[in-house]
Amino acid sequence: MNSKDSESFALCAVLRGPAECLSYRLPESCRGLNLVGRRVVVPLGYREAVAVVVAVEEHLPAHLGKEALKDIRLVVDEAPLLPEDLMRLCQWMSRYYFHPLPSVLEAVLPSSHFAHPERYYRLTQQGRHGLQGVGRPEGKSAGGLALERAFLESGELGPKDLESLPKGWKAHLKRLESLGWISRHDVWPSLVPSTKTQKIVVLRSVPDEKRIAASAHLRRFLTVLRDSGGTCPLADLRRQVPQASYWVRKLAAEGAIGVEERDILRESPLAQDLKPRALVTLTPEQQAAVAMMIEAVSSPTFKPFVLYGVTGSGKTEIYLRLIQETVDQGRTALVLVPEIALSTQLEAQFRARFGEALSVWHSGLASGVRDDQWKKITSGQASVVLGVRSAVLSPLKNVGLIVVDEEHDVSYKQDERLRYHARDVAVMRARIANVPVILGSATPSLQSFYHGRTGRYTLVTLRKRVEGRPLPHMHIVDMRRHRGPFRVLSPELVQALKETFQDGGQAMLFLNRRGFASFFLCRSCGAVLQCPHCAVSLTYHQSLERVLCHYCGHEEAVPGLCSACGKGSMVPFGFGTERVEEELHRTFPQVKTLRMDRDTMTCASKVVQTLEAFRSQKAHVLVGTQMITKGHDFPHVTLVGVINADTSLQISDFRSGETTAQLLMQVAGRAGRGEKPGRVVLQTYNPHHHVIQAAATLDYDHFCEHELTSRRTLQYPPFTRMARVLVTGPHGHVTAQAAAELGRMGRAVQAALKAKGIPLAILGPAPAPIQKLKRRYRYNLYVKAWTAEDLQTAVESLLEQAAQQAFLASVQVTVDRDPVSSL
Repeated sequence: MNSKDSESFALCAVLRGPAECLSYRLPESCRGLNLVGRRVVVPLGYREAVAVVVAVEEHLPAHLGKEALKDIRLVVDEAPLLPEDLMRLCQWMSRYYFHPLPSVLEAVLPSSHFAHPERYYRLTQQGRHGLQGVGRPEGKSAGGLALERAFLESGELGPKDLESLPKGWKAHLKRLESLGWISRHDVWPSLVPSTKTQKIVVLRSVPDEKRIAASAHLRRFLTVLRDSGGTCPLADLRRQVPQASYWVRKLAAEGAIGVEERDILRESPLAQDLKPRALVTLTPEQQAAVAMMIEAVSSPTFKPFVLYGVTGSGKTEIYLRLIQETVDQGRTALVLVPEIALSTQLEAQFRARFGEALSVWHSGLASGVRDDQWKKITSGQASVVLGVRSAVLSPLKNVGLIVVDEEHDVSYKQDERLRYHARDVAVMRARIANVPVILGSATPSLQSFYHGRTGRYTLVTLRKRVEGRPLPHMHIVDMRRHRGPFRVLSPELVQALKETFQDGGQAMLFLNRRGFASFFLCRSCGAVLQCPHCAVSLTYHQSLERVLCHYCGHEEAVPGLCSACGKGSMVPFGFGTERVEEELHRTFPQVKTLRMDRDTMTCASKVVQTLEAFRSQKAHVLVGTQMITKGHDFPHVTLVGVINADTSLQISDFRSGETTAQLLMQVAGRAGRGEKPGRVVLQTYNPHHHVIQAAATLDYDHFCEHELTSRRTLQYPPFTRMARVLVTGPHGHVTAQAAAELGRMGRAVQAALKAKGIPLAILGPAPAPIQKLKRRYRYNLYVKAWTAEDLQTAVESLLEQAAQQAFLASVQVTVDRDPVSSL
């Protein structure tokens, strides 16, 4: 056997390194180990880096020579961090979304798992003689001289030492290194995530009764310890017992108690405070739904279900029953929700049912809590994982069920870097693990609805609300009839609010636009105040007395005279949630309001506080953007007001009708979920539009049939597959030329595939609806195919050709597969 074939080689994805995977030689000590999914330390140029082993191979690719390979330096993990099905999923995502595998793995791992080493410099023996002798190089700056003194004093300098030196040390450092007077080496920080410890007091023996009777503080101390089962955190004892520190020292010295340092697992602190619920009796519809899905859960097999149930029909209880069945079988369950605001409500419900077996995963958690939740998941302590989009990549082992709640929500789609859709990734993960997946919604995406109708997915329907509660009454207000002071709150909505407050109910007002005014316009020349970095208008925020760009964060003072003509004054037009809140205060001065949008919800804890305050009726009205539209269960809400139903209807995207119908029906579903019936006042300037009419009747089936007919005629998804190729660059003319050339290459690919009998459509390029964003010009090119395989082939061919064009290096080309927005 050739010596080359007798060795093993690891294909490694270097984190925060090259886009392609690199091959390394396995040292003798690593032979025979299961390294796939483990982190390793590898040499990379002049430094070391953390990598994840994605494959172990016996043969090198033909273009690589064994002599050029370097050895893996260190194996970090004792066991694979990522289970096999998750590694396969990451490789699928890399290919499907045209994204480098190392970057996909970076999205999976917490940032604490791929820390960078710190570079240190050590004075060599030759360098010490040189710096102390007459032949040393003279420092040309104060920084150079300070550098030499520091080396002579300590012998080794790290990043913090160097940063404290005067300017000029960098050039002199390179000079000393070129002479061989200093050597560099990397010091790795701990690659083990942080652990929090806690002092625990353990009761070992009880003092005699006379001593206990003589001291009230000692009696209290022992009572707290006994009530805690003989062990209690020292911090809790100090809070509950006077002079606790004294008794700890005294009893520990006598051996009556012990004080131990134990690791503690930090849990999510963001669950809403909900009243405990008794186990409910399922309705006949719920029982039928569970019966349809229980077999796939009991004998796991890949089977996608679309749980299509009206708002308030009890979908969450169905999830809980099926998850309990999964856990009882010794398997795990993964539950996805679209936003942190919704996860905090479900966390309380799931915690009541599954206790410490629940793990929560989202960006609202502190880094230490995320580290502990990661350990809880990887160690197998968590049977159920609840989280937002990124939780679909959690390292859950032995998965038995995946649930995607509110599966229609566009928040599941990531719109930067790795542009994946968590719902689609969840379906693929279920396929790889051979387990069922449930896609639940009152307004399923057209894709899922279509798959359910055609039999690709199993459609399970819930047509009635629990306890026989009626759906809310819908009332359309034609805003074309109202002018002046009624353009925010119509008389009909004001009257409905009065009646709601008199009846002791609560109201929710929805407007999917934040701020006070949408833009400033010059009365003289008509100029609109624009962001200098983006092709959008600046939004006025009255509470800040500033105008802001909601895309790049640019802000300015409120304008006086128009900068374009220098004559006219700038006047605010349009309105957002801040203006709605002000109109409420003006109309109902005694009414307490809360507002939920990105301006007010600055952290996850603020979201929890606001939702709990509204649920406990500390406010009469909740005003908000789409944050308030989905999943929330407020039993005292009897009125929902939609301030402008047309906002998302005017977006230049073929999905705008679908998005609008879903938003309106979802927010309408927040009304009447308690004992009293609900109603919805829907303000619109397009009362006869088919989307508005569908929302007014809450007939989502009819809307879907109408929309699918239109999509079939125009050959849009779900009847075709699409990819958006986004070209961005800092210079408008160069970016336009690059987009045009990419379009030419796309048409060449189209012609080549047509010759093979494969139909393909190339649309564009054209300026994106927001042509400039964060100082970069943007162009869209769409690739449309009739099968996923043909789309894969077409985009891969296009990217291969683009990689060979040097002039495209001046722009960034990004592929957004299955786009949900054209903006």
